[in-house]
Amino acid sequence: MNLQLALLVIGILIILFIAASALGKADWRKWLAGWRGRTRVEVAPPSARFGANLPASARPTSARRLDINPPPPHDRGAKIIKIDPSLTPPETAATADPIAAELEVLEDVASMPLDLHTPGEPRRRRRGPARAVAPDETVDFVLYLIDGEPVPRDAALGVFRQHEYLLEKRRRLYGKNLDAGVWSELQEDSHRTSYSDLALAIQLADAEGPIDESELNRFSQIGLRLADALQRKTRFSLSFEGALARAKELDQFAKTYDVIASVNLTAAPGKAFQGREIDIGARQLGMQFGAMNIFHKKNNMSPGCRHLFSLANRFQPGEFDPSKWDHFNTTGLTFFMNVPCAHRPASVFETMVAAARELGSVVGGHLTDQEDRPLTEKGAAVIRAQIQQIDDKMRAFGVVPGSETALRLFGNADL
Repeated sequence: MNLQLALLVIGILIILFIAASALGKADWRKWLAGWRGRTRVEVAPPSARFGANLPASARPTSARRLDINPPPPHDRGAKIIKIDPSLTPPETAATADPIAAELEVLEDVASMPLDLHTPGEPRRRRRGPARAVAPDETVDFVLYLIDGEPVPRDAALGVFRQHEYLLEKRRRLYGKNLDAGVWSELQEDSHRTSYSDLALAIQLADAEGPIDESELNRFSQIGLRLADALQRKTRFSLSFEGALARAKELDQFAKTYDVIASVNLTAAPGKAFQGREIDIGARQLGMQFGAMNIFHKKNNMSPGCRHLFSLANRFQPGEFDPSKWDHFNTTGLTFFMNVPCAHRPASVFETMVAAARELGSVVGGHLTDQEDRPLTEKGAAVIRAQIQQIDDKMRAFGVVPGSETALRLFGNADL
């Protein structure tokens, strides 16, 4: 009898093990939680938690803007713009034509390709030709494969994928469509596509630093193997030495202009901002609670990253816990933005300051600068002028703030 009972128990355990394997780990946990009568708790992925890094790669889509989430300034360690007392804000800053500024934004929006993706739904691989996109010699070292018979997509992509794992920096294989005559990424095209020319590109610098000599050499060898397999002549965009020099130049450029602009909202002496009021006030501004457990103002109109600016607790760890709104309070909040990743960053700064003042009228408190001094209209204008200087210098270098090139250099993400 005892033996029969033991065999029965063993049989039940085997059945449960098989069921768990068939259901999969996630479904098994869900079934087990229901069996225990508990509510399943959804855990945010690492990229959605405060301070976590963004994924290293993401498939490009039409009009895709990187969802860049810089942590609050005190956690990021980036340079923060402080008021330069020697700088006099230009008179035109206060008298700019708002209609002209609005028209400029509308022109930017009109130039953006349509993104038909529905927020909240997973992106599906497109059918048909991908958007036109060419190698970017501003930040890429490019090997062009020219002069030869038309190349089918899978023939080129197959050789490339056999070796690309040897590279760490962002790399892409582009092709010039035989029929349309425009460049696109092979991995986004239909398998029926053929190309008149190909281009293998690797990014020379990113948030991790410049490419080194060994990886640049590996890239060159992979490109030459691809050219040999496809019987193509080759042409490099730069010499080997020139590419290394350009990588260091890009790295220094990125370090110089990797800047955060922020303003603080400080409670009156003896007072504090209450959690529930912060939540209500932020949502009235159109901000959404999200990545890193802070609030973000989404960018639904202009080019650039998806977040115009963000709102965090000024004090460590910087995040908010919605489950504790009724018991949370703080004496300081901070609004901040990523300057090089914002399109027309000076205008975004103005919008951010206006939002901070509006929140201050809801929760109480006043605006202060990085030295805890009251932020006056003149002080805000000086910061705006400093941001405009950064914008001008970036454009002079050939990188427009908020452009895909800027996002690749400053966004710590892959386009």
